[in-house]
Amino acid sequence: MNYLVLARKYRPQQFGEMSGQQHVVRTLSNALKTGQLAHAFLFTGPRGVGKTTTARLVAKALNCEKGPTAEPCGACTPCVEIAEGRAVDVVEIDAASNNGVDNVRDIVEAVKYRPARDRYKVFVVDEVHMLSTGAFNALLKTLEEPPEHVKFVLATTDVHKVPETILSRCQRFDFRRLTLQQIADQLAKVAEAEGMRLAPGALALVARQAEGGMRDALSLLDQVRAAAGDAPDEAAVAEALGAVDAAAISRICGALVHREGGALLAELEALHARGLEMKRVAEEIVRHLRNVVVARLVPATPLDLPDGELAEVRAQAAAADPAQLTRLFDLAQRAVVQVKLSEQPRYALEVALLEGVFLAPGAQVSELVARLEALARGAPLPPRSAPPSPPPPSAVPAPGGQTGAGGAAARTGLASSGTPGCAEGSEPAGWRPLPASTGSPAAGHPERSSDASAAEPSRGAPTAYGSDAERWRAAVDEVEKVSPAGAPMLKQAVLRGIRDGEIDLVMPTDFLARSVERRRSELEPVLTQFLGRPVRLAISVGAPPAAEAQSPDATTPTPVPASIAATEAAERQARSARVREAARNHPNIREAVRILDGGVDKIEEL
Repeated sequence: MNYLVLARKYRPQQFGEMSGQQHVVRTLSNALKTGQLAHAFLFTGPRGVGKTTTARLVAKALNCEKGPTAEPCGACTPCVEIAEGRAVDVVEIDAASNNGVDNVRDIVEAVKYRPARDRYKVFVVDEVHMLSTGAFNALLKTLEEPPEHVKFVLATTDVHKVPETILSRCQRFDFRRLTLQQIADQLAKVAEAEGMRLAPGALALVARQAEGGMRDALSLLDQVRAAAGDAPDEAAVAEALGAVDAAAISRICGALVHREGGALLAELEALHARGLEMKRVAEEIVRHLRNVVVARLVPATPLDLPDGELAEVRAQAAAADPAQLTRLFDLAQRAVVQVKLSEQPRYALEVALLEGVFLAPGAQVSELVARLEALARGAPLPPRSAPPSPPPPSAVPAPGGQTGAGGAAARTGLASSGTPGCAEGSEPAGWRPLPASTGSPAAGHPERSSDASAAEPSRGAPTAYGSDAERWRAAVDEVEKVSPAGAPMLKQAVLRGIRDGEIDLVMPTDFLARSVERRRSELEPVLTQFLGRPVRLAISVGAPPAAEAQSPDATTPTPVPASIAATEAAERQARSARVREAARNHPNIREAVRILDGGVDKIEEL
């Protein structure tokens, strides 16, 4: 039994049969009619959109007995042989397996000879980006100035891998992905010719799975026919392709919009029972919600959807406000990443979508404006619109976590705590940064806010440390004027002390220690001049020794010295905390929070 697959059986034999590539067909047809056809073409685009088919049509148009013509007859010997792939003067080369210099030399040698029978000798090089660098170089001269009886057609799916020297010698044509409607229309014609009866929803499902490729769509139609016969319904098509049923995705999104947690879980359970990958389900939910958001915000934008699905999308768009839809889309986008990384994808997706069911309603701009206008008139504030009631506890348990602006503010407060200048959880136990100066006005003011004091470096260091640290910081500032590259290295060092003409430093890494050692001759003269006496750098690597010198009986632990970099980071963080706290407590901000009945979620410095 010699069965010819649909993708080969229904390959276009005329330019007019090409679907979705009108810009390419129009240009080539006009060039053939006027006799201004280039000697080399580069066809680029995704798989299965007609690149090789168009190359064969160009060869037929050039070598047809009635040509060159934009409408080859398809009946003469050259047309028939080219369509069957056995024409002696049309050479198709797979560059993926013939990618060496020797293979290109064979082409260069064959170019010298005239066609055996036809008008032109046409070389079709598929997947041309797979050629080696040497092979590309060997092809350059021939591609630039081939004999008048030779035409080149290069095809690739990765045009960015083709050298510019090749691109500049060809006319480039970019093939587009076919729209869902174009693929569905073509599939309907093929199904009718084959005696198959498919509903529009089933055709749309096959077209969506093809992802813009006509060849993929015909191959999938072959698979559906083998699995479900000539009259499959939409469910049978989805099962045959292992695809996510568009109707199920629409029901899931409808449950999100209408806040029906039980229905959402039931749909996800059914999809999981069918063995569908949860990541693919999440991606389809994102695609559907994107269409709903577009239909709600920009109703005039055309959506590439079948009529039945388009009606459902518009109905869901009308059932929710834009703020809710955009928040649902953002949540679904994050769910895709969570599902991909989770060891339990189903549960990750369920919980992420349930969060969307229980989203707190956002206030409309018109409502906020009405409250502001009422306040300006001195009238009572209008009541806030009541949020939709959540599902009964028997269907879905109420969330126990804190939500809304208060919860977000609490999370913000927690995230901003910790050791200054360190990532969360990265500070060593018992480590506290050395103050830059003991003479700071804040040293004797315990009444300062606890938040600001927690963010600032510890105060009350011994006088020797404070004096040395202050002098060291000033010395490094002087070094920075002379050696902009050396000063940042010294800022990473922890000062143990300055005594007997020696500056004792502890570097955190061997790399920094070696870097300072290489710049010793550049750094020591500057330090000597600043301190007023000869000094040398004593460099070691490791933790500061003072970290181990804590007395177990001491009521107040001795602060550990810190590097200038850590001290500056702590100062910046403390300053930022003070600025944010001042902004949060500003009278205008507090009044706006009261008027809008909201909270301050995040404060950013500009």
